[in-house]
Amino acid sequence: MAQLMREDVKNRKVEVNREKLLDILRSNKQKHINDYREALQGYKEMALEKLQDGYEKAKVKLEKNLERGKTSIAEFDPENPRGVGDYLTLIEGVSVELKVPRDFSKDYDAAIDMAKWDVRETLELSNAEFQCFVRDVWDWTNDFVTISTMYKSSK
Repeated sequence: MAQLMREDVKNRKVEVNREKLLDILRSNKQKHINDYREALQGYKEMALEKLQDGYEKAKVKLEKNLERGKTSIAEFDPENPRGVGDYLTLIEGVSVELKVPRDFSKDYDAAIDMAKWDVRETLELSNAEFQCFVRDVWDWTNDFVTISTMYKSSK
């Protein structure tokens, strides 16, 4: 029974007032922009911290490997070259990985433009459109919220 109801909801359409829809789209867009800006600021702060931390760790590794290389060269025995490679590693790949916040305000702009250009006073929305435009649940929402929350909580 619940499955049938969910299928019915997916196929349902609703008629909405165009001006009310525009108001909510604009409000949702502004909230998204604010959340994005806050996440971007948190991202920049965290990225700089992680970059500096990675640099410090790499510097320690580099110094250790430099000393190890110097020792290897100083103790090199041409009569017994086993165990000595053709290359010395100063440092292996060091990287910093952080999810970058994304701005999806163009999705709101497209929906706003569609509603602004429509000449009718009421518009028919599918369930999917209603989820995005009114409830502010887009296909990218979960990832956006997860990433934004990570950077907001890092402050």
